[in-house]
Amino acid sequence: MGLTLPGFVDRSRVIASLPGLGLLTLAAHTPENWEIIYKELDDYTEDDLEGISEEQPDLIAFSSLTARINETYKLAACFRARGIKVVIGGLHVSALPEEGVLHADAVIQGEGERIWEKLLHDVELGQLQRRYSSLTDPGFAFHFQDARVPRYELLDISKYNRLTIQTTRGCPLHCSFCAASRTISTYKKKPIVQVQKELDAIFSIWDRPFIL
Repeated sequence: MGLTLPGFVDRSRVIASLPGLGLLTLAAHTPENWEIIYKELDDYTEDDLEGISEEQPDLIAFSSLTARINETYKLAACFRARGIKVVIGGLHVSALPEEGVLHADAVIQGEGERIWEKLLHDVELGQLQRRYSSLTDPGFAFHFQDARVPRYELLDISKYNRLTIQTTRGCPLHCSFCAASRTISTYKKKPIVQVQKELDAIFSIWDRPFIL
């Protein structure tokens, strides 16, 4: 019945066209000796997977919500079968890391900024761990004063009808039925100066953006 609601399909297309802000944020926290390629694989063919594999990446990172986790696990299996290391982060594996490690070489639970730099260093040393967690290791907790501008310039801007900016993380309300203040981080606000930097970055690649 939901599909008969006016505008429902159009709204779903809009949501699907949002880029992965988490991955763009991790890209900003990637050391300069790493080359970064950002891809979205909503619709893909075997040739697409072969093309990515032929680039011989050292690591492929996925971020996934629960609604797409089975597709993520399937893609992860395809790349791991080709000998490529896979790490998965995002809300789903943050809630269920024990499940996530069954489908990846490593799982990031919670905030990823500090973990990401540690994880890449471990890859370079050949010492990749199975699980990294900011929820169980306070040393990986992230503070917004150390935030960097997401790598919006990695996007093919023609594919999107809007871009996102994160101004807060977590939730000030700790409702018993909601995981917003538990799954990734406690509530925190991004400094206005940082928000301005991110706005400037978006305007540098898009003259009249729609910003969510």
